Amino acid sequence: MKKRIFIGCFVKIPEFHKKYTEIKKEFGGITGGRWIPEKNFHITFKFLGDLTGEQINSVKQALSAELSREISTKIQFKGLGAFPGIHNPRVFFINVHDSTGILEELNYSINKKLSYIGFPADNKPFKPHITLKRIKTVKRDLFTAKIKRFENTFFGEQNDIQVNVIESILRPEGAVYKKVE
Repeated sequence: MKKRIFIGCFVKIPEFHKKYTEIKKEFGGITGGRWIPEKNFHITFKFLGDLTGEQINSVKQALSAELSREISTKIQFKGLGAFPGIHNPRVFFINVHDSTGILEELNYSINKKLSYIGFPADNKPFKPHITLKRIKTVKRDLFTAKIKRFENTFFGEQNDIQVNVIESILRPEGAVYKKVE
């Protein structure tokens, strides 16, 4: 049986719940879609798709140096953004700032090692972020005005991360993400 797999690291933003409630209140009436539960917050390095157990084992072996070790860093969660842009938002997110450069290094290393076992490297630039909502509908003018109000808002920081192979289990009520042991 295949599993839907990506490489990423879970994040916890201390004392974020109150701020997340505020963001949901501010943007809920102007965006349609499903909010991401805080337990699913993560940074994605590489989406791999549906893999067999054998393929998952190959991925784990290729990334053995990166997986499941504590990596010291200082990442900050600051400002809100949207892909592909704030005037045509499809993904609503918190920006992740990494002054150490470790996220960029990890992304490069992960993509390079996975390319050796048949997963093509990503063409688009790496933009670390925490997805808050996949937007289905939006009142663009209101969204643009509100998001600019949050562009310098500091939401918290995290001082260590752990890269994992993560399974995405799709359910009607939303995806569940769990570390693959």
